[in-house]
Amino acid sequence: MRVSIEQKQPLRVAVIRSECNGKEVRLAWQRVQELLKNHPAVCNDEFGHVIIPEWQWSTGVTTLWTGVEVGGFDDLPDGLETITIPGRKFAKITVKGNRERLEETYAFLTDWFRTEGYERDMNEGSYGYEANRLKPINPFLVPADEIDEFDFDIYAPIKENVQS
Repeated sequence: MRVSIEQKQPLRVAVIRSECNGKEVRLAWQRVQELLKNHPAVCNDEFGHVIIPEWQWSTGVTTLWTGVEVGGFDDLPDGLETITIPGRKFAKITVKGNRERLEETYAFLTDWFRTEGYERDMNEGSYGYEANRLKPINPFLVPADEIDEFDFDIYAPIKENVQS
């Protein structure tokens, strides 16, 4: 496994908030798709995003936001929330494989932060995200209790001024 450091541009996402579980995330995804079907604000239909409130890692993540990247927030349908993740440095690692590989990848990323001299930004208001590839198989269409193949990138925010 390999972690890379990436400087990302701001990410604007139209989302629906849900509990942190696969079934609720899929329901949120379904609702986002209904609300934004053929909407001109959607600017990237290659990925579905799951936004993670980094400050919740210390006590356990309970809330997620699921949605799509948009070019702007004007004229979005009611029922959507918006999140802008500021441009910044992220640690990026790819999850590709079964559920065991998913768990190994998250553990590897945690160890990487501990050993490589970087600090994960878990301050209030800091967000990380998973960018889920929607092709060839949209993971949000596979029931949470059946899915066992994952293909997404984890972007974990790096605290500034710790290491460059």
